[in-house]
Amino acid sequence: MAVPGPFDLEGEDDEMTAGQAMEQADEMRPNNEFSDSLKQNWLRQCDSRLRGSVVERSETVDFDDVGAYTAWAEGGLAYDTELLAPEQFAPLYVHWLCAQMDLALGEVARAANEMQLYSDYVQEFAAWMRRRYAPAGGVQWRY
Repeated sequence: MAVPGPFDLEGEDDEMTAGQAMEQADEMRPNNEFSDSLKQNWLRQCDSRLRGSVVERSETVDFDDVGAYTAWAEGGLAYDTELLAPEQFAPLYVHWLCAQMDLALGEVARAANEMQLYSDYVQEFAAWMRRRYAPAGGVQWRY
C-alpha cells in the first residue's frame, strides 16, 4: 500500500460519513442483521480509538469538531456525520465495521484479515499525522 503524501485538509468536502461507512460495510457483508445503532456505536468506538491513539498525540485543533465520538456525545450519529480520519484513510472504517461483524458472528479468521487491513490504514494515518503536525506536549513520536 502506498504511503500518502501530505494533503491539505482545508476545502475537502468528500470526507467519509457514518452513513457511507455503514453502507459500504453492508455491501461487503450483505444480508447482515446488525442494527444501524450497533454499527454507529462501533464507529464511535473506532473514532474514539483514533482520537486517543493518534490525534491527541499531535499539536492540532483540526480534528476537534469532527468524528463519530464527538457527534455521539452531542446526541448521536446522523447519516452525514463526518468521521475523524481524512478521506485517504476512510477505508479503515469499513474494515473496522466488517471486522466487528465478523467477530460477532464468530468468524475469527475473517475478522483477523479485516483487522489487519484496518491496522494498516491506522498506521498510515498515524504516519501522516507525524509528518503534518508537531507532537503534543510531553509526547514523543516513535518510529
